[in-house]
Amino acid sequence: MSEASDDTKSRIMEAALETLRNEGIKGTSARSIARQGDFNQALIFYHFGSIIELLITAANADSATRVKTYRTELEGITSLPELAAVARRLSKVEVDDRGIAVVTQLLAGAAGNPEMGAKLWEGFEEWIEVVASALGGALEGTGFDAMLDVRDMAFAIVALFMGIELIGRLNPDRDPTDALYSMFDQLGGLLEGFLGPLRGPSQG
Repeated sequence: MSEASDDTKSRIMEAALETLRNEGIKGTSARSIARQGDFNQALIFYHFGSIIELLITAANADSATRVKTYRTELEGITSLPELAAVARRLSKVEVDDRGIAVVTQLLAGAAGNPEMGAKLWEGFEEWIEVVASALGGALEGTGFDAMLDVRDMAFAIVALFMGIELIGRLNPDRDPTDALYSMFDQLGGLLEGFLGPLRGPSQG
């Protein structure tokens, strides 16, 4: 594929994501995406075949980029307080970049579309893998990393992260997100006080 074609596809995907952020899933159409990106809407179908394929491709590509960045942030975590601190920082990034807005709209669209939901799940798989790796590092040497299903726990954490960001912003007068993350900081500290002595000398 030519460089010009790649540039065109990237431009279309960015326009699709921006349209989702600004107009929601109901307002996202070939016409609105083309208007946002200032190109002919026929290009959408030429490069992606359908609006759904465009949205999923754009969302998963954006997710992969974020996962790559966050993987670096999560590498080397050796305690639950560290994991909680990174989660709080990434939460702010997601809100500031409106990444949560995109996911919210896609989840709404996938509710009645199993094919879309299955493809969207591919992006979540990467998030779960990254969190599972970080969680495994935080529990390493305590014995719980072998006793517990780290992947299931990672799924729960990703779901909780999404739920906090989505539900926490329904009330414009009070955003409980910071309070919840502060609670997780405290809980992580308490658990670490229990888990710390279980680790070998080399893992502090």
